[in-house]
This record gives sequence, structure tokens and C-alpha cells, in this order.
Amino acid sequence: MQKDVLVIGGGIAGLQAALELAGAGYPVHLITDEANLGGKLVDSSEQSGQAACVWGDQVNISALYLGGNLHASSTVLGSLITRAFNNPLVRVYTSSKLVELQGDVGHFQATISDVAIGKRTQKLSVGAVILAAGFSMYDVSRKGELGYGYYKNVVTSLEFEHLLSESRYRSDCIRRPSDGKCAEKIAFIQCVGSRDVVSKGEYCSAICCMFTAKEVILAKEFAPKTDVTVFYLDLRACGKNFDTFLSRAQELGARYVRTMISEVKEDPATEKLSINYAAASKPVKEEFDLVVLAAGIRPSTRLKETAAILQLPLNEFGFVQVDPLDPVATKRPGIFSVGGSQGPLDVPETMALASAAAAATARAVGKPEGRQAKRPTPERDIRKEPVRVGVFLCKGGLAAMGANADAVAQAAKRHAGVAVVECDQMVCQPESIAKIQRFIATQGLNRIVVAPCVLKHNLNLFQETAQAAGLNRMLVEMVPVPAKNWENNAEKATSAAIAATIRAVSDVKRYQPLRWHAEPVVPRALIVGGGISGMATALALADRGFNSTLIEKSAELGGYVRNLSGSLETQNLKQTIENLEKQVRKNDKIEVLTNSEVVEFTGRQGHFITTVATGQGQVKTTKKVEHGVVILATGTTTYVPNEYLYGQDQRVITGVEAMYRLADGRLPAKGEATYVFVQCVGSRNEVHKYCSRTCCGETIYAATKIKEQNPDAQVYVLSRDIRTPGYLELKYREARKAGIVFIHYEEADKPILVKDKDGNLAMTVVDPASGMTINLKPDQVILAVAQTASNDAQQLANLFKIQVNADGFLSETHSNFGTIAFPGGGIFIAGAAHGPKSVVECLTQAKGVAGRAARILAQPALMMGGMVAEVEWEKCAACLTCVRTCPYTIPQISREKKEMGAAYIPPADCRGCGMCASECPNKAIFVHHYQDDEVLARVETALTEVG
Repeated sequence: MQKDVLVIGGGIAGLQAALELAGAGYPVHLITDEANLGGKLVDSSEQSGQAACVWGDQVNISALYLGGNLHASSTVLGSLITRAFNNPLVRVYTSSKLVELQGDVGHFQATISDVAIGKRTQKLSVGAVILAAGFSMYDVSRKGELGYGYYKNVVTSLEFEHLLSESRYRSDCIRRPSDGKCAEKIAFIQCVGSRDVVSKGEYCSAICCMFTAKEVILAKEFAPKTDVTVFYLDLRACGKNFDTFLSRAQELGARYVRTMISEVKEDPATEKLSINYAAASKPVKEEFDLVVLAAGIRPSTRLKETAAILQLPLNEFGFVQVDPLDPVATKRPGIFSVGGSQGPLDVPETMALASAAAAATARAVGKPEGRQAKRPTPERDIRKEPVRVGVFLCKGGLAAMGANADAVAQAAKRHAGVAVVECDQMVCQPESIAKIQRFIATQGLNRIVVAPCVLKHNLNLFQETAQAAGLNRMLVEMVPVPAKNWENNAEKATSAAIAATIRAVSDVKRYQPLRWHAEPVVPRALIVGGGISGMATALALADRGFNSTLIEKSAELGGYVRNLSGSLETQNLKQTIENLEKQVRKNDKIEVLTNSEVVEFTGRQGHFITTVATGQGQVKTTKKVEHGVVILATGTTTYVPNEYLYGQDQRVITGVEAMYRLADGRLPAKGEATYVFVQCVGSRNEVHKYCSRTCCGETIYAATKIKEQNPDAQVYVLSRDIRTPGYLELKYREARKAGIVFIHYEEADKPILVKDKDGNLAMTVVDPASGMTINLKPDQVILAVAQTASNDAQQLANLFKIQVNADGFLSETHSNFGTIAFPGGGIFIAGAAHGPKSVVECLTQAKGVAGRAARILAQPALMMGGMVAEVEWEKCAACLTCVRTCPYTIPQISREKKEMGAAYIPPADCRGCGMCASECPNKAIFVHHYQDDEVLARVETALTEVG
């Protein structure tokens, strides 16, 4: 069976899947029909045939909304790109496409060709294929009434990215295309080609609301006086931190107006654009300098062709047809689909799918072959060598600063100890990496400086480069591009670049080699939480051959969704849960501990020791579990409302209770009963500022079921926004067709529910579009309540030494790109413990987590040490300061070195935070790479620059 994997598509989904497979030891062939990696998220305004530098002003990082940190976009995506280019197990084929695929799982024969000339260039033998073909944008010129293609000042979202980029580097305002004048008033129009039957895009494109919010924030931060208006239908900020991000746009002064725009007109004399819309039932006409159209997404231009080659069926919209409960699997074994290939998805979902696809691929092709590894270059002993520094300058980074590359190179050459100065277009590219290694070998370089680079993640790349050439990886320094703006002053920028480079040279001269050692890995996982995410993770790990211990606090597995009958995504939810539980119970690789909880946790990645208490009441037994990884899948809990007479009248129930009653037949009642659903009860307010994500779907499911079983029922849904991204929009449309009435309300003017003297319920709600007050007489009121963090979340965070966010959910490495892991290593998160999630999202994330965890469990040992703390025992007074200070409770007092005792910090366990060293009263502790002389040298250099 072939172990190589073919990945089609160079966007974030393809990059993530390729890197995860390569990290697990599988050779990957990554092909893209574009000239560069990065997909739609990297869009070159110059369209040159050369590889684009992802941090230069010629590239726009589109559609990324990274938990509020907009400026991390290029860093994160750039890291994926450079890692792929430089990974020895990933072979990249740009400007290439698949033209033929024969065979079956484990034995595919793929033929690829050059896009430009159409000539077949390569035949590949692979065991599996991942289709990550991305998406294309809707052609907004088809909406002639909006003026695109006729009026120069009507642009698409991607084109607005270019305007923002050019403005930030070359102007003091956002300039409109027609005449270069400052755009003082900008309008954004949402859902152009989305949620639209006429354009055959009935689905929601999922990314547009946050795409626009990102652009609004960038525009307002750059030009605060710019007047910005967003015309929208529903605000769909469904992901973690998305509502906070959306609020940021509004706090900066952006005006959001709920209305549908039918046309845009231009005044030929002024080239201003007028828009007519309704506000509180009154017509309004407003003029703007610039109009931005948020275009919806469509299948990739080559998806139909590629799907035909792969023999994959497409759905009615031209995307790959998948099973919602197993969205990475296709109809053809051994071929998997991720990202935009299967429909509209936002970034976090795409990343989770990519991880799940990598895990599914690994299961399909089996363990990677133990290929003969290249013998590593022995590390050179540099202790007696004179300092020889190699300075490698990046023209891309210098261009981002606006600095003169020749001047920086000449200054570096004059500095003492510098033996080599080289200047390349992009130092992170494979050719430059090979050059660094060649110079280390031929010129005797024993220190390396790379300057300047925005991609902080690239430090690891350059360290690995040095290590592969026989130089200790800690003898490398990288200069980040400073965030400071020099107002297009080349002289100031050049001076800053010279100063930063010389500072790095001065610092790196004092660096000393650090050492690592191997520590064995315990090939077992500990999974905390026996809901759908925990069970799915345990089964996925068992499929890969790994044992796990599954801990559940209650007496039953299944969690929050155990007693639900169905959802918008699947009508067979209850059966899905029951099947998962049966498989878990009978799998001999899964140890199930119910009525159990974690009471103590110690250790490090690869070897943790957890104490688990099992039993009820006062009678409990404890056992210690040794394991290599931890997966936290503790789910959420349900908000208990005190609004709308809940708890005072039995006719007021929660959405969850309604789902249970639908399951056992207590809903709906017969006859002309009136049901009123109220959305966002306890969500999107000052207490819980986030969207609970699943409520709209649950309401539409329950409302539709009531209408199906009792067509005479009157069903109303009162909402602030209906959030049904992607294909769920089709269910929303079906609900409206079925006669369910949706009425919007504003947060400042919530519906009011009262009980009259006769005991009847009366609900009033103000429709903001018309200004009318609507009176309803409900027989049943159903409250869509918030999903809140588990009651145990903070306790677990304390035990496992991780963080919770402001909303109480476990806080991961990154809300978009690092959604399933924590910074400490070896600890992962699955499902709703991360934030409210649908069943499909939980299952997908669980499989991705299992794949990531398996990479650790599959290794016999992990390298430990490096930048860790060490105790000079002769100075130690055993005062216990370090023991009390360490957030990870790692230091211990040992009498091995001296009779009175001295602190000992196991290098395998130390996280290198330095708190013990900073607090030690006798300076008996130091952190390698941050010893006093090294830190003082950096301070001295900095003070010299200031002076």
C-alpha cells in the first residue's frame, strides 16, 4: 500500500492537511493551479508570476478575522506557506492540476500537468487524495443594478483590500478609484450573490459578515473620520470571539442598517453613489463616495473538472457532496474533501476539517513506512572557534519597512565578527535556506542572523536550518520587522533596519549552545468528558491503535445531546449518540470511567500522571493514570433564565426542554395553538456577549417539526438575527415557506411577556423595520437560551494549568488557527468546551484532535530541555520561593546535592517561563539562553541605541 498522499489545493485547508500529514511521517504531494500557495486568502494585486512575499504591500490577506488580531493574518498564513515549502516530506507543485486518477485506496495513480502549457509533467503513486480546491467569488457584475463594472467607485471586497493596502502604504486616506479623492463616506452591501435564489446562491456564504467587519475595522483604524455604513440582512457572527469582533467595528463608529439594497445610482457630475433604502418604514436616500460589495462564494473554477476526474458527485450548487456527520469522507474510499470544496465555511471550521481529513487519511493508508532517514549532520563543537556571524537579509522584509537593502548590507559588513552578508528576495524560501546551510558548512559560520522578518514563526524554521547543517539551533537570531511606521521616510526606515540588525548581531555573539535529551512517551490518551466529542475522539484514537481512558462525571455517556432526537444537520441524532456509545463500550482500547473526575494532574507532554476519583457520595476510589496526551471535551451547560416568566408559568419552557418534548411526543398540541420562540435569551448581552451558535438551528428545527405535525399551529420566531450559515440557510428558507413567521427585534427593545388577570399570556414585540407593535397571544413560549461554559471549566483550567477566556470557555492557542490545542503542549480541546458548537462541528473537531494527539503518541520519545530553568544548588537556601512561585508546581526540594536540601527543577517538566529565576532571592536559578550576561548585553545594546 502506498503511503504518499496527494493534496489538491494550496489554500489554508490544503496547507494544514499537508503539514499535519508530513508531521506524522507521510510524504505529501501538494499541487495548486495558482502561481503561489495561499489560495484565496493571499491575493496578489500585481499578479506577477514570481512567488509573492506574504508580508509585502503587494499582497492582501483577505477574509481573516483572527480573534481581533487583524495584523496576525500574514504571520499565521505565511508560516503555513513557508513551512510547506521547506518541509522535506512536502513536495509543492505550483501552476499544476490533476488530469487523471486511476486505481483505488492505497493504490492510486495520479497524473498532473502544467496549467500554462497543458503538458503532462508527472505521474504520482499515492495511497489517498485530499481535495482542498477552495472556492471562487461570485461575479458581482451579474448584479447590474448595483453598478459594478459601470461605476468606478463600486468595488468588491477583494478590491477594497487592495485600496486599503495601497492607502496604508502610500496615502493618508482611503482614495476612491475614479479620481483619487478621499472616500469620506463608504457603504458596504452584504449578501451580493448569497442567500439569493435569482443568482442560484440560496445558501449563506458564511464568511462575508466577518470579512466586512474586518475591513470596516481596518478602514476606521486607518482613517477614523471616515463614515462607514454596512447594509445587511442578518449579522452572522457565529464563531468564537466573532461577536466581540463585530462589536469592535460598531464601537469604532460603523453604522449597521438592516435593509435590502435594490440598486446603486451614480451622479455623473460628482461620481457620488446614491442608495435608497427604508428605515423605520420611511424612505431614505443617501450618497456615498465608495460602495463595497461583499461577494458571495462559489465553487472553485476547476472543481467540476477535478471532481469528474476523482469520480465525486457534486451537490445542486456545484460543491462536493458529503455526509454532514462525516464531512471529510466522500463517496469514493480513499478520497477526502475539505474546506471550500464542500461549500461555504469559515476559517475555524476549515482548519478543523483539515485536521480531521489528515487523521482520516492516516487511518486509510495505515502507518507511515519507516523510510531510511537521512543521517543527521553531527553538531559542531564551537567552543574554541572565534565568532563568525552570517547575516542573511530579506529584501521582502526590508521592502515592508521601506529600507534601503544595500545600505543595511554595508552596515552589517562593517560590524566586528560578521563573516558573511547575503541579501535575498525571501530568505524563507528553499533556495535561500539551502544557501544558509551551504555557508555554515563552507564558511565556518557559528552564529546566524536573519533580518528582518514579520513572520515570527520563521525563527523555528531558521533554527531547524542551522541544526540540519550541524550548528546548534539556539545560535540563531531573527529580527522581526518593527511595527513602527516611518511615514514613508526611507532614511529613517533604513536607520531603523540597520540598528535592529546590528543589535541582533551583538546579541547572537553571546549565545551559547543548548542541549536536549530524549524522554519516553506513554502511548495512552486521557479524555475528560464523555459526550459526543469525547466518545468520537476515543474511537478515532482506537482506530489508530492507541488506548485511552475516558472520564465522565455523570453516570451516563452522551452529554448534553444524549436525549435529543434530531437537529437541522441530522434527523437521526439519537441513533448517532447510541451508536457511538455502543462502539465505545465494546472497544477494548477504551477504558470508560463514569461517575469520575480528575483530582490531581502532574507531568509533561508525553508523560502525564493524573489521579482520578471514581464513585458517588463519600465512597470514592482513586487511581493514577499515566498517559501521553490530554483531551478536554467537557462540553457546555445551559443557561437558566429568569426572563419571560420562566419558572413562574409552566407554559414558558426553554428550547432544550422543547426538543425533549418533541422527542417524547409532548409537543405539539392539537388545534390552533400559538407557539412563540424567543431567540438570544441570555446570549449576546452584557453577561454572555457571545452567540450560542446552535440556538437558531434548534429553533428552526423545533418550529418546523411543530408545523409539520400540526399544520394548524401558528408559529412565530422573535429574533435579533437568524444565524444559519452555509447550507443551514436552506432550512431557514423552508421554514418561512412552511408558514413560520420570523419577526426581528432590537436588543434595546426586547419583547415583553405578561400574564393578564385571566391567566392568559400576552406577548408584544416592536418590528424595527415598520415601527409597528405586534401583539401575540401565545399558548406556549419557547426560550432559546444561552449555552454557557461548563461549571467545571475554571476548576479544570486550574488543574491543567491552562486559561479560560472572558466567557468562561477554555482558551485555546488561537481562536482560528489553533482551535484544538493549548500552548503548553500535549493538551488538546474538543467540541463545545472550546465554545458552543453544533454536533457536526463537535464530530469534526474530535477527529482532528485525535489526529494531532496521535502524532505525539506515535513517537517513542520526545526531545526535552533547551530553554529551561536550572538551579545552582550551592547557592540554593531551600527557601521554597520557587516552589510557591512556579505556576506549574514543578520545582521540588531534594537532598541529593546537599544535606540541608536544594531545589531541583526536572528539565523535562520545566516550561521555561522564568518566574522562579526572577523571584529567587539568592539568584540561584537561571534560565538557559536568558542568563544574566546575555540579558545585560541586550539591555546595554538597547541603552546605547537610546543614548
